[in-house]
Amino acid sequence: MVDDIIEGKKPGTIIFHGARRFMRMALKLEKLTDEQLRLKRQISEEEFNLQAILSSMVEGVMVVDNNHVIRLVNASFIKLFNIRNSPIRQTALSVVREASVEEILRATTQTGETQWREISLLNNGDLSLPRYFAVSSVPIIRPDGKISGMVTVFHDISRLRQLEDIRREFVANVSHELRTPLSIFHGYLENLLDAPDLPIDDRLSIYEIMQRHSHRLNALLEDLLTIARLESRSVRLEITEIDLAAFLGQFCKGWLMKAEKKNIALHVQVDDVLPRLTVDEFRLEQVLNNVLENALKYTPEGGRVQLSARKGNQGGIEMRIEDNGTGIPSSDLPHIFERFYRVEKARSREKGGTGLGLSIVKHIMVLHGGTVEAQGALGKGTVIILRFPGGKNQAMV
Repeated sequence: MVDDIIEGKKPGTIIFHGARRFMRMALKLEKLTDEQLRLKRQISEEEFNLQAILSSMVEGVMVVDNNHVIRLVNASFIKLFNIRNSPIRQTALSVVREASVEEILRATTQTGETQWREISLLNNGDLSLPRYFAVSSVPIIRPDGKISGMVTVFHDISRLRQLEDIRREFVANVSHELRTPLSIFHGYLENLLDAPDLPIDDRLSIYEIMQRHSHRLNALLEDLLTIARLESRSVRLEITEIDLAAFLGQFCKGWLMKAEKKNIALHVQVDDVLPRLTVDEFRLEQVLNNVLENALKYTPEGGRVQLSARKGNQGGIEMRIEDNGTGIPSSDLPHIFERFYRVEKARSREKGGTGLGLSIVKHIMVLHGGTVEAQGALGKGTVIILRFPGGKNQAMV
């Protein structure tokens, strides 16, 4: 009976024969057993609730004692810091390997107040991929007012920092792109004002230059507005089912003329049996216009561009635009769909691009539930692959 109580088990009814005091002792033992079992259930429930809360948190949680020895962590903490062995009973510094975390814990211990700050950590030693965390450390205060440890929470804000960097870079790029045509307008207007008697040929030359840059400025603003609408998801796709072969036959008439003017062979090849494509026809034209414009722009005279469509490997339709032009270095391929990214900045501006065309292509493909991919190599041409999913309800409207 006593062994059962020690092991936390509920013994059978306790009965003592004899004096009344033994009966009272039996009743107290039964109450003690019931209370022990109640406390055990309560502890088990509290432990379950604690584990449920910790496991559901995306933030990393670390509990340490006054010596900064880790007593408890959650799964997110293990994942954030790529920890392979149990960190329990190790110091926070030896696990996180960042002096700023140790400073936060020390400040929490000394002040008895919650500490908060942002820190940056190297991503597995890769200097090019720092990770940023918002760290808060809260003291655990006992009833006697003394600190027994700390709860430290790590919130990964790397994505937010990345978005801030993208926003700053976007503003800088827009400013740079606008500065060039505006500076040209300003300079030529000053020339016209300072020399009103310029020969007619010189004035016509200035007007032509200003007109060319006004077209470039207008194209840039149009692309910026398109990007803004696509990113805000304020664009509603007008989804219809189209016969892709008939659509491409009509669409490519204008591009065939442009290719002929540059002495470039433009071939269109569509599989005989294709499912009807569920797509926004206007947005599909935007995608193909941007991709074909790049293909013709960077393919020299006498070159070749091919537009083909076939069934995708996993259903849906795959379209490929291939050229044998200048190509793209492999290091640049992952970035060409970023806003304002240029492989060769001077040459791209000289050819009149805004740097936003392929970014618009990617946004439109995402809205359709599809993907876009670039392949190729420097001097060996470029392949842009557009993959549209099958089914009527794939597009995000």
